[in-house]
Amino acid sequence: MTQVLRHVVMFGFNEGVSAGDLAEVARRFGALRDQIPGILAFEWGENVSPEGLSDGLSHCFFMTFESEAARDAYLPHPTHQAFVAWIGAFVAKAVVVDYWAEAESA
Repeated sequence: MTQVLRHVVMFGFNEGVSAGDLAEVARRFGALRDQIPGILAFEWGENVSPEGLSDGLSHCFFMTFESEAARDAYLPHPTHQAFVAWIGAFVAKAVVVDYWAEAESA
C-alpha cells in the first residue's frame, strides 16, 4: 500500500452563479495541475447524494499531491492565490480537508 495526500475542496456557490460560471471554475481549478508542480491528479463533480446532508455544498474538487511539501508549496503559490481571489466572487461557502489516503495499486 502507498499513501497519497488528498486535498478535498467543497464549495457552495452564490445564488445566480450560471452553468457557464461553474464550467469556468472547474476549468481554472483543473488548470492548476499543469501550472503548479506536484499535483498528480485532479477531478471534480457536482453533489448527487440523496441523503440531504450537504449543508449547502454543491461541488467537490479533489486533488492528489505527490507529497506534503508539494501541497505546502501549492497553497501560497501565486497562481493558486490568483485563483482563490478570482473564485471569491462566486463562492458562498467553502470547506477544505486534507488527508493521507491508503491507496492500493491495481
